[in-house]
Amino acid sequence: MTGSHAVTVLLEDRFITFNRAVGLLRRRNFPVRSIAVGPTATPGLSRLTIMVQSDEATAGRAVEHLQKVIGVREAVSFPASDGVARELALVKVRGPGHRYAEFLEVIQLYHVTVVDDAPDAVIVQLSGSESFVLSCLRALEPFEILEIARSGAIALRATNHMGSQP
Repeated sequence: MTGSHAVTVLLEDRFITFNRAVGLLRRRNFPVRSIAVGPTATPGLSRLTIMVQSDEATAGRAVEHLQKVIGVREAVSFPASDGVARELALVKVRGPGHRYAEFLEVIQLYHVTVVDDAPDAVIVQLSGSESFVLSCLRALEPFEILEIARSGAIALRATNHMGSQP
């Protein structure tokens, strides 16, 4: 059955390792929905998170291939429903002007943070699941969205998942 799977990869903090991992995904034409990379708690290691829309076998093949890449320390996959996946978005909206009260209702409903407020535009920050981010974007559309920057999903396997590490 096709669904969303998270493939997380611990790799050395070197651009060549990242390039090899992403190149492998590109060459094998894996169905990547989003990709994000960032530091981990261990100095010298980064976590690459790849969200794929595929069946479990395809996600498993991606892990098998990634584990062979020089500089990759660990690669695992799991269904997105077995973990916690979050995305960060910055959204620039035209200054709400006389509709400021309505705008405040939307950002309070979605627990959005205003990070920059100017007379002509407001930049807000939100984080959550992909569906949450999309829902918030739809709620902000009436205020005229000028720009959007989304991080791509990052994910960790849920701690209450059977077989997970303590």
